[in-house]
Amino acid sequence: HRYGNATMLASDFVLGLGNRWANRHTGSTEVYCKGRTFVHVDIEPTQIGRVFNPELGIVSDAKIALELLVLVARERKAAGQLKDFSDWVGRCTERKALMHRKTHFTETPIKPLRVYEEMNQALPRDTIYVTTIGLSQIAGAQFLHVYGPRQWINCGQAGPLGWTIPAALGVVAADPTRTVVGLSGDYDFQFLIEELAVGAQFRLPYVHVLVNNSYLGLIRQSQRGFEMDYCVQLAFENQNVEDPALKSYGVDHQAVVQGLGCKSLRVTDPEKIQAAIKQAQAMAQEFRVPVVVEVILERVTNIAMGTEIDKINEFEDIDCRHPEGRQGLEMAGLLE
Repeated sequence: HRYGNATMLASDFVLGLGNRWANRHTGSTEVYCKGRTFVHVDIEPTQIGRVFNPELGIVSDAKIALELLVLVARERKAAGQLKDFSDWVGRCTERKALMHRKTHFTETPIKPLRVYEEMNQALPRDTIYVTTIGLSQIAGAQFLHVYGPRQWINCGQAGPLGWTIPAALGVVAADPTRTVVGLSGDYDFQFLIEELAVGAQFRLPYVHVLVNNSYLGLIRQSQRGFEMDYCVQLAFENQNVEDPALKSYGVDHQAVVQGLGCKSLRVTDPEKIQAAIKQAQAMAQEFRVPVVVEVILERVTNIAMGTEIDKINEFEDIDCRHPEGRQGLEMAGLLE
């Protein structure tokens, strides 16, 4: 998140609770750590100092550590010794309001950023999102609104492609009362697509959003640094597809999904994404099987990335007119 990077760069003290400071997150420690004091709390001692040494490492259960920190803070507040951080909170609010990436694209084929905007509007706050490694997972993490613990389930780091479907089925089996939504790119989806039959067999209904650009999107974007575009396309002319606009997208996911006993919808118009997601929710409950919403995307989209948090490459427009941005500006007193 842009405002998260900016807030980190503006900070002078960072408290980590039960987190991994992995090198894929930090970038170089010279940029990430410069001018900041770090305290790291983790129940696993080998995680502390694994990438860089904090000024203080505390081996503890995160809940116990938090309870003690809050207790001390309340004691200091009662004694008038706690610093007023309201100015910092206001600056964080302002930063968040000013740093929204644009999502409301109207082009066809559809830009993936529009898909996440529509998902945010169509799905309830308690939705559990299940995804795995890929450009869709990175974009989803940047744009989807997640409000609670364990509502964003990323099935692993580089390697476990295809885990999204079986993981989503596991979440549904564990708690059938929750709204569960899988998110996959086309390659992740094809990796274990046959597991959808398990959902049909055991009546495990959920909605699976499939963003299809017929590309290995993350690998393609990673190859840009080496001036390559080698064997990352999944497209081919499918002689069994009648629609000329879809014929070159390769695998007919809708046909495969239906052949596995599940239901499928396909969207090519950005204005129809939200309605399709809501329809899929109703179909999942009616037929008690997974329902796939396939959104046909533009072939090439680059998602914001960078090797340093102060040098993130932005490939699309920044949009401060976003409703949430306006609300944040109003809260910060910057708009009447």
